[in-house]
Parts: sequence; C-alpha cells; structure tokens
Amino acid sequence: MMMRVYLTDVDHFAEMNEIYNQYFEEQGLKAPASARTTVYVGLPKGLLIEIDALAVLG
Repeated sequence: MMMRVYLTDVDHFAEMNEIYNQYFEEQGLKAPASARTTVYVGLPKGLLIEIDALAVLG
C-alpha cells in the first residue's frame, strides 16, 4: 500500500499525522502502516487535504 497526502497548509501536518496513525492502529496495523508521501499543494477552494491510495490485493 502506498498513500499520497496533499495538504494546503504545513501547520496541519501534525494533526493529520496523528489522525493517520490512529486510523491505521485502529485497523490493527502498526505505524508506519504504509509508504507515504506528504506534500503541500494548492487545492480547490475549501479543501484542506486530499489523499490518494494505491493498494494491491491478493
């Protein structure tokens, strides 16, 4: 699994990271649960975060 996280504000990184790790721990996976890249970008008005994921099942 590989995740890409796009944030509009560097100040949101700590909160996003906490929620991200908590989610994977709740799923029974230990952090870091997946490869991840986090970048700061311009997103459409009103969006603070966007996440895309690639997973291979089977």
